[in-house]
Amino acid sequence: MSIVFHPSWPVPAQTLLRRAIDRHGGWSLWTRLESVSVHLVALRGFLPWIKGYERSFQLARSLTTFPKEIRTEFHEEGGQRGRAIFDRGDMRLLDPDPATRGLRPASQSLDHRRTFSGRRKMRRWDAVDAHYFFGYAFASYAALPFVLAGLPYLDAVATRWRGERWAGVRVEFPADAQVHSRRQSYFFDDGGLLRRNDYVADIVGPWAVGAHLWRDYITVQGLPLPARRTVVARVGRAALPFMTALDATFDGMDVRLRQ
Repeated sequence: MSIVFHPSWPVPAQTLLRRAIDRHGGWSLWTRLESVSVHLVALRGFLPWIKGYERSFQLARSLTTFPKEIRTEFHEEGGQRGRAIFDRGDMRLLDPDPATRGLRPASQSLDHRRTFSGRRKMRRWDAVDAHYFFGYAFASYAALPFVLAGLPYLDAVATRWRGERWAGVRVEFPADAQVHSRRQSYFFDDGGLLRRNDYVADIVGPWAVGAHLWRDYITVQGLPLPARRTVVARVGRAALPFMTALDATFDGMDVRLRQ
C-alpha cells in the first residue's frame, strides 16, 4: 500500500513527509499499528497547575491509545484497563464494581468538547475534562506523521531551535477532528524525526498558543516515541523556552502491531 496524498500537496512537501513517514517506521508499520501504550512518570507546568492537577482532578498514570479508532483507555498501576475511556469525542469514567469484580459506569459525557464553549473554557478541570484532553491528544499524537498526507496542505514552514533548523508543513484538520486546533504546523529534523508541533489548545482558550517539543526518543517495534513532551509558550513562530506550559515524562512504552 502506498501513501495517498491530498491533491493540495506540492512535490517538495510530499518528499518531506515521505522522509518523515519512513523515519517513523514506514507506511507498512502504520498499516499494522494497533495501539501505543505509555506510563506517566511526572507531569509539571503552568497548564496542569492552573487546571487543578492533584487538586480538582487526578490522572490515571497509564494509557493505551488506538489511533485508528480515535480511542484512548486509561488504566491504573496494576494494569486494569478502562478506568477512563475517550472514544471519538465521548468520555466515560468507570468505578470498580465489588459485586462483579469488574467495572461499572460512574459518569458519561457525550461529545465532551461541546462543554468547553465560551466562558466555560475558563473552568478548572475535573476528571472527565482532564482525561478528555489527554485522551484525544494521545490518540492524535500516535497517528503522526502518517495521517498528515490525507489533510489539506496549507504551506511550508521552518523554525530554529537551539541551533537546529527544522523544516515542516502547515495543515488543516476537518472541523470535527478530535485535535487541539484545526490548523497546526509540524516540524521535522534532517532525518525526518518529528521534533515540534505548533497549535492552539482550543479547549483551553485562544491564549493557549504553544510549541510542543517531542524529545528523548525511544524506538519500540520500529516506532520512535518521545519519552518527554514539553510545551512552551509561542508568539508567532517564536517559541519561548522560559515559559513552560506543560512538561511530561514517560516510561513503560509499548507498541502493538497486527501480525
